[in-house]
Amino acid sequence: MKRSIALLLGLPLIILLASCSRGGELHPVTDTQREIVLIVKNMDGEFWNTVKMGAEAAAKEFNMKLIYDGASIETDAKTQIDLIDKYLAYGTDSLILAANDYTKLAGSVKKASKMGVPVVTIESEIDSPEVRSFIGINNYEAGRQAALKMKELSDSQGRFVILNFVKGSRNAEQREKGIRDEWANNPDMQLLETVHCDSEERCEQITSEMMRKYGEIDGILALNASASISAAKQLRSLGQDGIVKLVAFDNTPEELEWLQEGVIQATVIQNPFSMGYLGVKTAVEAMDKQNVPDRIDTVTKVIDAENMFWSDNQKMLFPFVQ
Repeated sequence: MKRSIALLLGLPLIILLASCSRGGELHPVTDTQREIVLIVKNMDGEFWNTVKMGAEAAAKEFNMKLIYDGASIETDAKTQIDLIDKYLAYGTDSLILAANDYTKLAGSVKKASKMGVPVVTIESEIDSPEVRSFIGINNYEAGRQAALKMKELSDSQGRFVILNFVKGSRNAEQREKGIRDEWANNPDMQLLETVHCDSEERCEQITSEMMRKYGEIDGILALNASASISAAKQLRSLGQDGIVKLVAFDNTPEELEWLQEGVIQATVIQNPFSMGYLGVKTAVEAMDKQNVPDRIDTVTKVIDAENMFWSDNQKMLFPFVQ
């Protein structure tokens, strides 16, 4: 009988722990903890898992209850709007948003601000003056860094293709602009075409099409992880790895493997762990009515096979094991 009672008494704790481990579950906020909701572009993938790790580390440090939720594809702004409405109705204390659209989320930010809920954005900006702080990279500068690295790899001449992600994405547009501006006064760096793809399968198909269309390409600049992995796979499949230079973005395990094998010559990396950590830290400061910076630059760095094992670069590549 005592054993049965003990099991029954333990059930609420088990249920609570289980609910805390699942993204998007609503649960009562305790008297000692305030709640922060982190809504991301896509709940799958290495990048967003690392953002989550950083956010969880900060939530533990600042004694915050963290709810992690988001869309399943990076073009789905409506789901993000619906999630914001849900959590505002529930009564969350702060929102951290990695927005799927620069303009469509502006109304949601305004609504949160009117309710006294501070909003911090990470990775992607939102066109709203009510955002308390943006935490992420300078995408224009990241594009310039990619362009400079390709110039170095190609001796400042050749024919190139940009493999970009979702058409109309502000991050994508800024990265491409950085590349084009950097090459504007160098006519020997011939940019043949910019193509867009929103999945690895489509990116692989487009890479193959570009190789057939132009016959001879000297380099590909792939501006996100999916495009980078897909281009690497196709170059290896076509026997063009190392011949066609590939400058990538981000640092998934697959990309780092391709980098070590020489299929990718360099990759521009971000720091998603810092985005998550600083997102929570800044949200806490905003809730406490402290002044917070309008922007926090989490910086980018160009990683190649030579410098990837340097100590400082290892900290950026694998922040969660430091």
